Amino acid sequence: MKICGIVAEYNPFHNGHALLLEYAKKELGADKVIIIMSGDHVQRGEPAMFDKYARTEMALKEGADLVLELTVPFATGSAGYFASGAVSALLHTGVLDMLLFGSETGDIEILRQKAGAGADMAEISAIPPLPNDILGIEYLKALQALKGDHVKAYTLKREGAAYLDTVPQNGSASAAAIRKIILEDRDLSELTDYIPESCLEILKDTLVEKRPLSMIDYSQMLFYALMIRREEGYSEYFDIYDDLSDKMLKHLPEYESIADFATKLKSRDIAYTHICRAMLHLILGIKKDDVRTLINDYERCAYLKPLGFKKSSDDLLKAIKNNSDRPFISKAADASSILDGKAFELFKKDIFASDLYEKEAARKGGFISEYRKSLVVI
Repeated sequence: MKICGIVAEYNPFHNGHALLLEYAKKELGADKVIIIMSGDHVQRGEPAMFDKYARTEMALKEGADLVLELTVPFATGSAGYFASGAVSALLHTGVLDMLLFGSETGDIEILRQKAGAGADMAEISAIPPLPNDILGIEYLKALQALKGDHVKAYTLKREGAAYLDTVPQNGSASAAAIRKIILEDRDLSELTDYIPESCLEILKDTLVEKRPLSMIDYSQMLFYALMIRREEGYSEYFDIYDDLSDKMLKHLPEYESIADFATKLKSRDIAYTHICRAMLHLILGIKKDDVRTLINDYERCAYLKPLGFKKSSDDLLKAIKNNSDRPFISKAADASSILDGKAFELFKKDIFASDLYEKEAARKGGFISEYRKSLVVI
């Protein structure tokens, strides 16, 4: 088998994502495609609009064969952490042959040169920054650092709407534009031209049971986390340094909402997205020590956690189980008996993040714990 890996958030899945999957199979000749996807929280430091199982089903119906979850500290980390955590998980499957990603440049050789130059991101990115190029460079740097020389990297040029466009452009729409339409409670028929039909149906079904979430929905959680930890400060949490912790304490009496608080903390030295990630790490209890443990003890991957797969992928699953050097946690309830102590503590971070999300998104009372969730199988 020729196995291709793709790193994704699918927040939500749109036509551009479908093109990348099609390219992997038709142009690169991939027999199977593995997606490593953010769980219920994403890199911008906010909850995903739709839960990870709905997004997994979208990916599987549009061509993916297996979806693995990117552990939450890296899913909510900056570009370097996000990319290296995802690439590490793909490499530790033991079956990866190719890595495919979208980019604004669309030229793998240019991106490879930049990845090897060791230049600062601010020096090699365009103005305004090109998010997919930056991530692509980080993927290539991760392949080099994690000894993935046997993996062939490919990129597909991003066409149509840009990553940050909040309105459809040239017959296409970015995930940001799609989220805006949904959060404004506009007619979902507006999305027909931008989302595959199968994904639009999943989206509609999901909205019956769950609310689409955004950063503002975590406002009360953040205030509670800030209040309960104010005596010791916040510097032990990932992405929060002493000066930011001091600033958070200073502005705490003025707290109104998570977005307002982030704006107050923003400065020339601290980007808005960095602050959002820092606040989310505080809410989810993700500490700097958790990230150090992942990096130093597990090469950024303590286990592989599938979210779903196709029934036709038995050969892929068997190959991973035969070649991977990491535990494969297909049932969350089995994790305590499979993982060592440190890895299980990290696993519980993923469980906590998912359960918190599930409760907030549910339109009715109660929630189904991650321990009781079933994999998506189609």
